[in-house]
Formats: sequence, C-alpha cells, structure tokens
Amino acid sequence: MTVDPQDAPRHAGRVVRRVLLRRNIAIDAESAQFVAATVQAVLQAGAPPPPRPPRRRPRAPAPGCQPLL
Repeated sequence: MTVDPQDAPRHAGRVVRRVLLRRNIAIDAESAQFVAATVQAVLQAGAPPPPRPPRRRPRAPAPGCQPLL
C-alpha cells in the first residue's frame, strides 16, 4: 500500500489511533494526527532513544528459606 505524501499525516494518525485502540485507549482523530506528527518530527530530528531502565538483579532467597527444588 502506497501513501500519498499529502495523505501521510492522516494515515499516520490512523495508525496511531489503531495502535492505541488495541490497548483500549480512546483518542480522537485530531489528537492522533498530532501525536503522529510529533513522533515523526522527533524521529526526523535524530533524537536518541530514551535510556532503558536498569535491569533488576535476581532476588536472593530470604534468610532461612529452603529452595523449592
């Protein structure tokens, strides 16, 4: 499927809206287009991705507990 350059913002807005609706988040078409335009602007600006949160270490068993296996 090809998208006209003039229809790109509207198409991106529909994609954003569809993704959010899959997660049961309702959003109107105008807000979806705004979110899509903002995301595209950030991606085109070459902003680095947000840092990942540190991984959790495995929990040590509490003192005095025996392993399950």
